[in-house]
Amino acid sequence: MQNCCDESDNDGDNDVIYKDVVIIGNGPSGICLSFMLAGNWPYYTGEPHPADEMLTARLHFSTRSGNEECYDTASQELESETNHQWQQNDVRSKGYDEKGGGRGLASSTRCKLECLSSGLEGRIGGRPLALLMDQLQHPCVDAGLDVPSLLTWKSVDQHPEHKVIDHIVLGKGQPGGSWQSMDPNVLTISLNRWMSLPDLDIRQWEMLIESEQFRNTNSIESESYYTFHEKSNACKTASRISVGTVAAYYKDYVRIKRLEQYFRCETIVTSVRTVCDPDINCQKKDYNWIVDGFDKQTGKPFRYRCKRVVLATGTTDLSNQLGIPGENSQPDWITHDLNKLELRLDHLIDQHQAIELEERQIINPILVIGAGLSAADAIMAARFRGIPVLHAFRDSSNEWNKPDDEKIRTIYDKLQGLPSSMYPEYHKVYEMMADGGTNYPLYRALPGYTLLGFTGNENDFNNTTGSEKQPIVTFSDPDGCIHTFRVSTVAILIGYKPDLSYLKDNGIGLGKYSDKPIDGKSNPIDVDNFTYEVAKASKNGLYALGPLVGDNFVRYILGGAFAILVHILTTSTPT
Repeated sequence: MQNCCDESDNDGDNDVIYKDVVIIGNGPSGICLSFMLAGNWPYYTGEPHPADEMLTARLHFSTRSGNEECYDTASQELESETNHQWQQNDVRSKGYDEKGGGRGLASSTRCKLECLSSGLEGRIGGRPLALLMDQLQHPCVDAGLDVPSLLTWKSVDQHPEHKVIDHIVLGKGQPGGSWQSMDPNVLTISLNRWMSLPDLDIRQWEMLIESEQFRNTNSIESESYYTFHEKSNACKTASRISVGTVAAYYKDYVRIKRLEQYFRCETIVTSVRTVCDPDINCQKKDYNWIVDGFDKQTGKPFRYRCKRVVLATGTTDLSNQLGIPGENSQPDWITHDLNKLELRLDHLIDQHQAIELEERQIINPILVIGAGLSAADAIMAARFRGIPVLHAFRDSSNEWNKPDDEKIRTIYDKLQGLPSSMYPEYHKVYEMMADGGTNYPLYRALPGYTLLGFTGNENDFNNTTGSEKQPIVTFSDPDGCIHTFRVSTVAILIGYKPDLSYLKDNGIGLGKYSDKPIDGKSNPIDVDNFTYEVAKASKNGLYALGPLVGDNFVRYILGGAFAILVHILTTSTPT
């Protein structure tokens, strides 16, 4: 894609900070990786996987000391002969960690990782290591079981041989990334336990918060912490959780796990590039990556030189645009942000109530464009406030000509097949879409309508008395007929894309399809499945994880972080 080095930059050591690893993004991906680089490594407990005897056999075989070779016919025969009695009796076999239980996984070779993850299947696919670590962290989760993790986590304090990697995590806001800017009242799609980071289940954290026991000590080594940590049966039941709670958990996780020293928040990264310095000190010859940026509060620039860079910025930085004229010229009544929409809905209600009762008229509808979860949230928010909704969405598959039951099921596939009993509010919205609005007051569906343009100005938006001037949107229906609607505000919620402006050409060329922009679903960054190193980078040492590589659920982040840890440990030059 590029030359080996982007440029020569002999900046000496002036105002340059040297790190082994720079992580760009302080959301759950960056937090999870930082936890591991800080010397916290995973160990297999030795307990059998409840539903996969073959995985149990591979784990036992792989984590025994001296088994460095890959699987061959003999080892496969060993797996087929494995039974539960052997699994249970062999828990203390050679290679078991006597300092607290478990067998180390961080020293695994690539071959072992390939063997361990072979044959695993996920609910929505996924990369091999993402599936493997998910199976260990959340056994039988897709079967609806709440089974204790098969992983324990050991710190460098417990195992001095663990290596701490010198690193820094750069983030635009507070730890938690985009979770800190979402609507805190919306419920997550994933269950609470799926949102957890290593070694502190979010349900246990909630219990600690509610009991306030952890606030009485400054050390996570406190007896109260481990009392709760060990009582897995005391955890809350698995359920959906508010986004605000998740955001608070991620921020507090960094404090509890003593990772604050590795985090530099409120920063903007402006450039990530390689450099060749023929005159550089030989001790710094491996620091071939430069990360430039500035502090948001002071404006002071910074520069890091590092051996490795990890892209963990997620895929929700920028809103997708329709490209319609006027889309960005009417910010007072056109938005691409759900939070801003809710503020405007409250403003509409306040204005409406301020008008004398005899002069009040029905509030003009809001227009919601999109068929994803954010659009559904917007529809629910408006209906909760009694505000009518126009809902426009693509209708390329002609699903609306099918029977109602089939329509609902097809649209509901967007929820990855999760049961409607867990997501009644989204099920209701998709039911409304299928109905079209006939049986739902304050809702009208516009399937297959094409938005042609907007007219209106700031004065129009502030006018709620029903006079002539109001924001107007113009559509063409599937038959080509033109329709105009007066609206109070417009929410264009058609997904998001990552902000990779700090990369050359915005990262184009790094994806599965080299000529297309990076998209976490259709064109993720192309990485090695077992190292998460970017396959098409100009130089070794560039990694990516999380939604940027298609691991779009928090529960799958662990595999990518683990892959990067293992690769760093196995390729680092001894100091």
